[in-house]
Amino acid sequence: MKIAVLGCGKMTSAMVARWLQVGALSPNDVRAVTRSEASAARVQDALGVPSGTDPIAAIGWADVVLLGIKPQQAASALPTWRSAVPEGQLWLSVLAGTRQAQLEAWLGTPVARLMPNTPVRLGAGATAVVWSQGCDDATRAAVSALLTQLGVVVELPESKIDAFTALAGSGPAYAFLFLEALAAGGVALGLDPVAAEELALGVLQGAAALAAADPRSPAALRAEVTSPGGMTEAAISVFDAAGWPGTVSDAMRAARQRADELAAG
Repeated sequence: MKIAVLGCGKMTSAMVARWLQVGALSPNDVRAVTRSEASAARVQDALGVPSGTDPIAAIGWADVVLLGIKPQQAASALPTWRSAVPEGQLWLSVLAGTRQAQLEAWLGTPVARLMPNTPVRLGAGATAVVWSQGCDDATRAAVSALLTQLGVVVELPESKIDAFTALAGSGPAYAFLFLEALAAGGVALGLDPVAAEELALGVLQGAAALAAADPRSPAALRAEVTSPGGMTEAAISVFDAAGWPGTVSDAMRAARQRADELAAG
């Protein structure tokens, strides 16, 4: 499969890097397109794939196009590329807040929406996919095989993709924020900053590994660690008093609302 990558930001670069790493694609299977010669040179150095600034040539060459430009550029750029799109060519969009119907209207071809998160670079990500009704079975199977190399893949209706993004797409940032806070709390208690960060990371890695391996619910696992009248219970009570679980839900609602705002322009 030949894939043109239009817009090589962090997400699309992470996806391509993973596919190259595991041998799902070779460098000759990819052409990257950026807005400047300087950025194209950086992408070519970083990924080892042919890179340039001509989207029309890349579109005509590709079997599938991975679209990673900025969402605010789509309305001006995509209609100008439409004449170069081969009939039935599948596009994969990672543009947040840009609806499938609008993308297909601009391009005149099937567009599947993808919403990956940053751990895809390690094959430990989560990707939502909204398939286009115009996507043929063979192409869908080939793309699905690529997506499984990135981690967990969830097929969703478009009405659910913003909820997925609020949880899984933005979720790594929530985890990193808690990691920061946990390490900072250790420093405030007198631990060395480097040691505190290492311990905080180890705690989160271990807890995630245990949750993945143990069939019990997160609530049951938490209860097992929380002895009545103990240190952990004292800490959890502070989280509860601050309304922390509710704050997480509020944050996710804010993320989903922002997706609605982006879609509305």
